[in-house]
Amino acid sequence: MLRITTRNEDAATVFVVEGKLIGPWVQELERCWRAAISVEPGSPILVNLAKVTFIDDIGKQLIARMRRSGVRLTGAGLIAEFIRAEIE
Repeated sequence: MLRITTRNEDAATVFVVEGKLIGPWVQELERCWRAAISVEPGSPILVNLAKVTFIDDIGKQLIARMRRSGVRLTGAGLIAEFIRAEIE
């Protein structure tokens, strides 16, 4: 199960991702990301990974694509730091 909470804060869109970023849930995060880009193409996007409990290879690939496009990754915790270390 995955929960994605979207907030608009101080000229940035923030996605708080909670749970397992796997399989079909990866597609849901990508859909949210692309929707945010289409609404405000120049607005900064932050993805908070603090509450991610697991991420599969497809999820890592999506996060890497998002990061390369300018998305900032935030969040503390072992998994969040592991994901950021692998991608950055």
